[in-house]
Amino acid sequence: MTQTKRRALVGVLVLALAVIPMTAALALHLGPFARTSGLRIPSASHRPSASVTPEPTAMATPVATPAPTLVPTVAPVTTVAYFSTLGPGSTLPTDAQCAREIASNPWEPRAQNRTANQTNAYAQGFRLHGSYLASYGPGYENRVTGNFTGTTDQILRWGACKWGFDENTVRAQAVVESSWRQSTLGDCSGKTQPETNGCASVGILQIKGANIPATHPGTWPAAWTSTAFNVDYTLAVRRLCYEGKETWLRSGTNGYAAGDLWGCIGRWYSGGWHDAGANKYIQKVQSTLAARTWTTL
Repeated sequence: MTQTKRRALVGVLVLALAVIPMTAALALHLGPFARTSGLRIPSASHRPSASVTPEPTAMATPVATPAPTLVPTVAPVTTVAYFSTLGPGSTLPTDAQCAREIASNPWEPRAQNRTANQTNAYAQGFRLHGSYLASYGPGYENRVTGNFTGTTDQILRWGACKWGFDENTVRAQAVVESSWRQSTLGDCSGKTQPETNGCASVGILQIKGANIPATHPGTWPAAWTSTAFNVDYTLAVRRLCYEGKETWLRSGTNGYAAGDLWGCIGRWYSGGWHDAGANKYIQKVQSTLAARTWTTL
């Protein structure tokens, strides 16, 4: 081997010895890489992820919002502060109208009336039949229902509203008749229903319907068990009189005519038109009205 070849071989060996450590170091540095055609390329687990452009999200088809259901607006009911007398021939309100127009008021001076106040004779199936009203006022009998419950004062106001009378005249008359006690019994003589022990007149406005035969037929037992029925019937009789329909009162020259409120209140007590008993009763009710005695029961 010539000197020149020898030197070339030595150079190759030196170069090879130099490259081997570098290759090993590079292998240690690069870690687990795959080999392909002598090129080092990252394996799949270490290869950087290719940047993927996301597919555009499909837009949801818009759904029409259903129109809200319209709920009918109910007009608020205005409670009536005071019921006044409606003249003869006036259109009278119904049970339901009066019930709606009475303000809720917990005042109850007669707690013992609770059972009778909460007894709705109409709802229980009671109907007025064969009454005095049917003879003189067509439609009056069917109009008497007692279809209401409430406090004692609410019931008196309901009746005043329904039959078109000044509510304080009704309050005052109830004081005179029973001091607002539905359990009151009066006119205690003669043959009566067993429950009243010989007393013919019953309730807050003293309907004479427990006697046998009854002065006010058809009212038993509702006039006794239901405050509302008692008030309803009594004021129906007052309205019949006030409208001038009780023609039997026109005897002689007593001057019976429609529109005399106090004459009709007196008639409830005596059965006559401005006779001595009626006039005395009228004065008593008027005095009670002026003193507003019901406010201190």
